[in-house]
Amino acid sequence: MSANLGLAIQCAGVVLLTLLSLSMRGSIQSAALSCWIGAWASLALALTSLFAGFHLAGGHSLFYSLYFFGEYAFGLLLIAGCRHLVRGVGFSRRYWFALIPAALLAIVLPFLSAVFNDLFMMQAIILAGFFFASALTLWPALREHASPGLRVMTTALLLLTINFLHDVLVFGARKGLWGFTVPTAYLQYTSIFDLILQVLLGFGMMMVLLEGVRREVELANRQLTSTRDKLEFMARMDPLTEALNRHAFHSLLSRDESGGETTDGCVAVIDIDNLKQINDRFGHSVGDKAIRAVARAVRSMIRADDMLFRWGGDEFLVLMFKLHEEEASRRMRSLNEILKENSERLTNSPVTISVSTGVCGFDSLSQLGDSIDNADQEMYGTRHLAREEKSKGAVFVD
Repeated sequence: MSANLGLAIQCAGVVLLTLLSLSMRGSIQSAALSCWIGAWASLALALTSLFAGFHLAGGHSLFYSLYFFGEYAFGLLLIAGCRHLVRGVGFSRRYWFALIPAALLAIVLPFLSAVFNDLFMMQAIILAGFFFASALTLWPALREHASPGLRVMTTALLLLTINFLHDVLVFGARKGLWGFTVPTAYLQYTSIFDLILQVLLGFGMMMVLLEGVRREVELANRQLTSTRDKLEFMARMDPLTEALNRHAFHSLLSRDESGGETTDGCVAVIDIDNLKQINDRFGHSVGDKAIRAVARAVRSMIRADDMLFRWGGDEFLVLMFKLHEEEASRRMRSLNEILKENSERLTNSPVTISVSTGVCGFDSLSQLGDSIDNADQEMYGTRHLAREEKSKGAVFVD
C-alpha cells in the first residue's frame, strides 16, 4: 500500500467522523460537541489540503500551510471541547488569539525545508502536545467519575500522543538520524495508524456525549418521580388539617386487597358537634381553626402508627392498629377534655369545641366498611344521649 493511498483512506475516515459528529448535533445540544465538530472538520480540511499538495504540480507551500493550520485548529478545538466537557468552559477569546501564532507558524513552516517529512517531525511534536493537553484536561473528570466513555477517550488521546512521538522517531530514523533506519514500507502505514486511533477517539467522544444524555434523562426522571410523589402526597392529604383524605383511605384498602395482608385494631368516627354555630357566630376562618384544633387534639392522643383521616367537612376517621376497643374508647372520651382546655388557645377566639365519637373494632381491613358503619351509629348514639342530657339541664353547647 502506498503512502498516498493511506493518506486518502485517513482523509475519508476523518470526513466520516465529521459527518457522524454533525449528525449527532440534531439530538445532542452540547458546546463540547460543537467544538469537536469544528475540530474534525478542521482535520478533514487539513488532510484534504495535504493530499492536494502531494498531487498538484504547484502551490505546495500554500497547501502545506493549510494542512498545518488545519491541524493546529483541530488541536485547539479538541482542547476547547474537553475543557467545556469537564469545566463547562466554552470556546473563549484566547482560543481565537491562539489561532494567530498558529497561522503564522503554518505560513512559515513550509519554507523551513523542502522535504515534507522533515517538516512533519516538528508537526508531530506539536500534535502530540495537543493530544497530551487534551488528556490532561480530561484527567480531573476521569478521577472523579471514570465512565467508560472517558476511559476510551483518554486512552485514545494518550495513544495518539505516543503515536505522534513515535512518528518523530520513525521519520527521523528514515535516514539513520538516531543511529538506526526504519524501512520505507513502514512509513506507508503511519496514516492508517493515525486513522485507527482517531476513530477510537471519535468513538470515545460519542460515548461521552451519550453518557451525558443518559445522565440528563436520569436526572429528569428523578425530578419527575419526585414531583409525582409530591403530587400523589398532596392528592392524599387534606390541605386544611394535613390529615389523610378519603382517597388515601381507599388506596390503603386497595393495597391491602392486592397484598393479602390482614391486620386488626379499632376504628373511631369523630364528628364536631357545634361547628355550624362557630361558623355562624365567629366566621369560617375560626371554623377552620376549630377543625384544625380537633385534628391536633386527635394527634396528641393517638400513636405514630395510627392513621388520621378527614372523612368529611366536620368528621374525622381514626384507624388505631393493634389496639383493644376499651383502650380506644378511653382515648376518644378524653378528646373533649383536651379540646375544652385548649379551644381558646388554638382558635384565638372565645369558643368551646366539643365532639361526638364512636368506636368499633375490626379483625381485618376488609371489615372496615361494617366497622365504620357501627362506629358511626355509636357516634350518633353518643350525640343523642348528650342532647338528652342537655334538655335535662346539662351544660353542653350544640
